[in-house]
Amino acid sequence: MRQQNATKNQLAQEVADIIEPVIPYLVIGSKKATEEARKKAGPDVWTVNKKLWEILCSRENPELKEAAGDMVIAPSDPEVKQIFVREILNSFEKDPDLEIEISSFIETEAMKKLEAKASSDRISLQNSNDKARVLEEFSELLEKLIAKNSCVDNISDGSGVSTVSADSTWDSEPSECGTGKEEILEKTLDFSCQIQYGDLRSRALSLVVPYLEGPKKGEYIKKVLYSASNIHDDSERAMVFAPFSPQIGGPGKEEIIEDIFDFSPHIQYDDAKFEILSLIVPHLDNTTNEALLEKALEMAAGIQSEFLRVQAFSMLISCLSGQRKEEIIEEALQLASNLKDKDMRPQALLFVIPHLDEARKKEILEKAREIAYGIESESRRIQALSSLVPYPEEPEKEEVMEKKLSSGPVAK
Repeated sequence: MRQQNATKNQLAQEVADIIEPVIPYLVIGSKKATEEARKKAGPDVWTVNKKLWEILCSRENPELKEAAGDMVIAPSDPEVKQIFVREILNSFEKDPDLEIEISSFIETEAMKKLEAKASSDRISLQNSNDKARVLEEFSELLEKLIAKNSCVDNISDGSGVSTVSADSTWDSEPSECGTGKEEILEKTLDFSCQIQYGDLRSRALSLVVPYLEGPKKGEYIKKVLYSASNIHDDSERAMVFAPFSPQIGGPGKEEIIEDIFDFSPHIQYDDAKFEILSLIVPHLDNTTNEALLEKALEMAAGIQSEFLRVQAFSMLISCLSGQRKEEIIEEALQLASNLKDKDMRPQALLFVIPHLDEARKKEILEKAREIAYGIESESRRIQALSSLVPYPEEPEKEEVMEKKLSSGPVAK
């Protein structure tokens, strides 16, 4: 059931992402709006988006149209978009046939061609000169943010020493020093989130993260995580996530974590979901908030990759107790034992083993060894056996080592 819900959420998000650029024209729906949309988006893009919108609106749902109208009024507000996605999801839940129809339409050849073209167009929008301009503009904003932050810090610690130059507009009277700090933070953050280059966006966001504070901290964090999660490159995405842990901790952390969990269906890539969950789990160690833990489990369940999902469940097991802990252990073991990629089953099982009692641990290790011995690919067999070496006691350990070092095929 969790898996079905995750797939449904992703489809709703995908629909919202597809029609978002032309939603003002779809909502207005006039002949003039159609002409303008065809010019701006191109006739092919408009035709496909209009068809998708017609399918979506073919069932009675006034709340959906109202949410779409709000998207026109506040196009850059992520909360408004979340509401729109939720209304699409509600439409799917009310009418499963609509979900099937939408899913089939998105899989059509015309839709796939448009997605490929859109991706190509986005890449070509920014050339090397534009990249330099983007970096320069961001640097200017960051300097202002740092100066404003330093100014406030100097007043708060009573030093009276300013790090901003005398001719700087930010080196103002102490009474005015804190004025506009939130405004410049939001401006810098918005600019960073809109950078098209993954490497530049990751660098920009990582530099802004330490300054996320104030009453809107939770909102800022969600915005950064959403923007970072859409970066394709793992190392670039990790650059943004690395400085995040201190921001999640501290006062009000449960509220911030809950906001992130609520936002997780909008995170596209499995790796990003797993990385964000990895950041959050250390802050859940001592929580007694069962609702929060259930949301963590829902986020883990929304990971499409079975291997990563086992890892995610295994991370959360230490935060659980009692019957719920046993249920998740069994779910993780079941998932690991039935991975579609059979060669990865031994390593998946090992994620769960630390949480088992001695008798069960021995049973699962034996199962993992048997699977590993039967892997046909030599390189993957060695990989699986290598992961098993630290676990068995003698003489099983010697047996595993011998199998690992054997260069010949291993009998099943």
